[in-house]
Amino acid sequence: MNRFAIFDLDDTLVDSVGAVDRWFVELTEQRNLGADGLEFLRAEQQRPVSPRESFQAIIDRFGFTESPDELRSIFLDRVPRLSRTFDGVLDNLRALRQRGWRTALLTNGTEADQQPKMQDGMADLFDVVCFADDEATRKPDPEIFRLVAERAATGLDGAWMVGDSLEHDIAGAVGVGMSTIWVSGGRLLPTGGPVPGRVVASVDEAFPLLLAVG
Repeated sequence: MNRFAIFDLDDTLVDSVGAVDRWFVELTEQRNLGADGLEFLRAEQQRPVSPRESFQAIIDRFGFTESPDELRSIFLDRVPRLSRTFDGVLDNLRALRQRGWRTALLTNGTEADQQPKMQDGMADLFDVVCFADDEATRKPDPEIFRLVAERAATGLDGAWMVGDSLEHDIAGAVGVGMSTIWVSGGRLLPTGGPVPGRVVASVDEAFPLLLAVG
């Protein structure tokens, strides 16, 4: 078999949702918003509106002097730095490589946005790191998966994709014939969408599956 695995970054290897909440806590403490303010921020995150509308709602609620674009810039600067690698990820990536696996990171977003999330030498544990927004295409386009395989000097036949997004990670990988592991985070698999080969609640459950098949 092809011992090649491609991993997503956000909410697969690093806790990006948690980073947003850490920013809310930080903002609450810095600006004395209180418990009610923190509750408002957390509720706003769940509201189905555009980022600009959400930032404007926060500004209106608290009387911030920043514009929506300025507040968004603060958000984009801090949240990547507040991301945390999930427990066991680095050791498990090392174990894969020791067993002869090639590994790649494929993440939508730019290097400038995503690189700060890769802490403690994570980037050194991949044969290829690809920031799709710096390329000509992004997930789920099949070409970005083929590009990563080419840079890793391997193919996609028998390779694996591990990610939390059914739309970007799983559908894209299925489209090029890869085996897939969906990191559900406890979500139920919706009907009528992409069907992953395996489902795990967290990424630490994915590594034993890869090691077993490899």
